[in-house]
Amino acid sequence: MFVAICRFGLAARFGAVAALCLAAASGPVPAQRNRTGARAAPHAVTRPLVLWYDRPALAWMTEALPIGNGRLGAMVFGGTADERIQFNENSLWTGTEVNTEDHAKEGAYQSFGDIRIRLPGQTSRTRYRRSLDISRAIAGVEYTANGITYRREYLASHPDEVIAVRLEADSPGGYTGEIELSGAHGDHVSSADGRLSFSGQLDNGERYEAALLVLNDGGSLHSSGAKIAFDGCDALTLYLAAGTDYAPDYRRLWRGTDPHGRIEGQLRAVARRPFTSIAAAHERDFRALFDRVSLDLGASPVDRAALPTDQRLAENAKSGGDPELEALYFQFGRYLLISSSRPGTLPANLQGLWNESNNPPWNCDYHSNINFQMNYWAAEVTNLSECHLAMLDMIRSAIEPWRRQTEAAPEFRLASGLPVRGWAIRTESNIWGGTTWNWNK
Repeated sequence: MFVAICRFGLAARFGAVAALCLAAASGPVPAQRNRTGARAAPHAVTRPLVLWYDRPALAWMTEALPIGNGRLGAMVFGGTADERIQFNENSLWTGTEVNTEDHAKEGAYQSFGDIRIRLPGQTSRTRYRRSLDISRAIAGVEYTANGITYRREYLASHPDEVIAVRLEADSPGGYTGEIELSGAHGDHVSSADGRLSFSGQLDNGERYEAALLVLNDGGSLHSSGAKIAFDGCDALTLYLAAGTDYAPDYRRLWRGTDPHGRIEGQLRAVARRPFTSIAAAHERDFRALFDRVSLDLGASPVDRAALPTDQRLAENAKSGGDPELEALYFQFGRYLLISSSRPGTLPANLQGLWNESNNPPWNCDYHSNINFQMNYWAAEVTNLSECHLAMLDMIRSAIEPWRRQTEAAPEFRLASGLPVRGWAIRTESNIWGGTTWNWNK
């Protein structure tokens, strides 16, 4: 997400890694090759690639940590007494194919909803650590409260198409509290049998649905309204599935099947397996892409490397001298691209995959004058060619509406009055083939 995301917000939203795009854009490292020019075998990352902080996030834009499977993503805040996990699915968009010069009518990428985990009595804590291991694509939180050490793991699985959260403690019966699910469009949430769910329809007719499955080890669950209460549990596992009826097919008017059946199937599949199996499959899938490239810029001073990432970045801004942090910036760019662009998904938009607003800056759209392309500058040169496919597939799916819009535009009439052949695109575009603002000629 490199230069475009620096300009339009994503890298800037993670304060500790705001300089990521500069490191990546100034010199992406190509896949390693041996002396014959053949591609070398994948190799493991040699240094820890972990962002970590000594307090929970307060601001979505600058502090929360991103996870994503290309289609489904979330921002993790890491609260103790009140945890927030804001989530997105990349096909939830307002707008239509209607072509206009009015930016406001183009439509916009939408927030999907929030999960809240409330744990009374855990406001005071010690030994707090919030982290994101970008070599495994797993976020974590660990702290001690009331003499109990609590640990959480968060991931967005591409193989299993869910966001998964695991909560554990070193004392039996350590979890009592409640879990709440909410939609970003005033949705009614129902609960039954350890599940929370909502569904709805946007003004453009797009249907959407999300469901959260809660599984307990020990203790008990009780469903009520938009919440599930839990009492005396040893551990908890949460699986979130979400989707829409969008299909990247102009001939079908961009509509596919209702998401309900897919969501049900995804949750049934993960409910039959332990969290360790879900996490292992996720990590294998992610590392098959991520581990293709390593970057060694030298070792950092031990005292600098021991700092939380935000403090480390501040020290580096004052005096430099932290080459491992610079390597982390570079790899974080690859992490973001893998997390927000996979084959079969929509491509990364102006904020990648992550957005908490229903009226985001620049509609969180695809700016085709240069920013869309910038997102993918690193795909080939950092050995992530598969991640490029989402961009190419979207272009193919929209050629027909773009051709029709070009044919109808007075700007492209020949002297004879006939339309030109081929197609062009305006600067702002959405997933429905609609475009606005200036033509890119």
